[in-house]
Amino acid sequence: MGKKILIVDDCGTTRKLLSYIIKERGYTILGASNGIEALEVLAINPVDLVVTDLNMPQMDGFELSKNLRENEAYRNIPIVMVTTEAGEVDRKMGIDSGVTTYLTKPISPQKLLYEIEKLL
Repeated sequence: MGKKILIVDDCGTTRKLLSYIIKERGYTILGASNGIEALEVLAINPVDLVVTDLNMPQMDGFELSKNLRENEAYRNIPIVMVTTEAGEVDRKMGIDSGVTTYLTKPISPQKLLYEIEKLL
């Protein structure tokens, strides 16, 4: 059974693209459109890694990361943030919120897969 990865992004096209790239390596993909949905998915589906966007409605990627780190059940799940926010302040906020790896768009499929495989 392959490892499960949750992709969290409010853009359906981005979720589909990331899913396509990651599925090619044999991972099982789950999806959510924001942090609240992600927590609902995680409550019934354990995953091995989370790939999340930063800017989303209702609960953004920073809030999601903080929630995961504060919950014993999710504390050790690696979190890869993939975002357009390339500033050092955002990167620091990402790391401070519990993000394991902070990547900025555009990102090559090879770089994304390398980072995922490194964490798994």
